[in-house]
Amino acid sequence: MTQFWVIIPAAGVGKRMASTQPKQYLMLNGKTILDTTIEKFLEHPQITGIAVGVSPDDEYWQQSEWAGNPQVVRFDGGQERSETVLNGLQVLMAIGVSDDESVLVHDAARPLVTEAALTRIMAHTGDQGALLAIPCKDTLKLAEEQRSTATVDRSVIWQAQTPQKFPLMALYQGLASALEEGVAITDESSAMELIGWQPDLVEGESSNLKITVPEDLVIAQALLSIQQTAK
Repeated sequence: MTQFWVIIPAAGVGKRMASTQPKQYLMLNGKTILDTTIEKFLEHPQITGIAVGVSPDDEYWQQSEWAGNPQVVRFDGGQERSETVLNGLQVLMAIGVSDDESVLVHDAARPLVTEAALTRIMAHTGDQGALLAIPCKDTLKLAEEQRSTATVDRSVIWQAQTPQKFPLMALYQGLASALEEGVAITDESSAMELIGWQPDLVEGESSNLKITVPEDLVIAQALLSIQQTAK
């Protein structure tokens, strides 16, 4: 089986959670969100290791159950997600991961990703990279000043998730190019699209939500309980 390294950018603060601590350190059924996310990957047999990017002045990481684990490498993140991922790619280069080896990048605040979803994206064999995504189910509207001006054809809309998978050096070049051009990106695939790539969409799962606002945490607690009961 092909083995993979994972980069988890976890240097943000998650302002929309309205919490006194970064959202990745909020508790989710007895563990932090970040620890739960890391555990999901370490439980998968195809994962070699995880590089976790946290803020240089992070006060919480040392309390993580994975701090000091030989499969988990902590590194300093940047001001933006893309900078954190770039730093993580440099860490992987330094420990000998080859330029053409595919790496996974996953949101710290997506602790509900399943083993089946991870297996699907790791089994992907296309040459343009890939990301988990789900077809849009809702009716989408274009708006101006909170007024609906048009309905978007949802048949061509997919909701991007993580992990996303790209060859190490290609991803490094894509992210570096986006930073150099001053283009704000919200995920790795958007950086790769800027340099002409067309990543494949690997169908994900609606349960793989990103915890962004307080109500997401309540939903995640319920979904995680279901996952744990099903084990």
